[in-house]
Amino acid sequence: MKRDENKAVHAKKGMPVGFIIYVVLISAWLLPIAAAPLLLMQGNEMAYPIYAAYGSAFVCHQLNSRSLCYFPNENSIADCTRDSTRLEYVKSDAVELNGNIGFKIPVCARDVGIYAAMLIGGFAVLLLGRAHHLDWPSPWFLVAAVIPMAIDGTTQLFGMRESSNSLRLWTGFLTGIALPFYFVPFLNYLAMWGKK
Repeated sequence: MKRDENKAVHAKKGMPVGFIIYVVLISAWLLPIAAAPLLLMQGNEMAYPIYAAYGSAFVCHQLNSRSLCYFPNENSIADCTRDSTRLEYVKSDAVELNGNIGFKIPVCARDVGIYAAMLIGGFAVLLLGRAHHLDWPSPWFLVAAVIPMAIDGTTQLFGMRESSNSLRLWTGFLTGIALPFYFVPFLNYLAMWGKK
């Protein structure tokens, strides 16, 4: 959207509707991701549809070697495999590692970084006073945020190297933190458009 020098590029009328819609949507997406390992740990059957939904071809591959698990005995989140830098085409909802049972988060480490950062970034939009804005930052901000993930994923895809889950998590986080600065203004614009 082009900035108009004579007008503010935000809609300060009432609640920041786009921001609220954004937070509700990303929270609704994240809640099952967080709940699945806890439900599985308790033997609750509701975990299985969550793993199936997030493991579809359009969401995540769910490979153990590229995923994180919750280990309740250690109260920690760690790699689901002994060596996350070696690709293994194995998928399971729970793993045994060093004598401990780990319950897999239903999306890979990179997706965990992206989605968690999208929620954190949404609140950054609010704290930076941009919850009502209709304009977004330069596209170069998004390009800069995506470049580390693109390099990591591309070099992995072409077999030049295998990334680690910590690198996947952080490159995903960099991308995810930038996205709300584009989604919130777009949702604000859609909310205003509906009122015209």
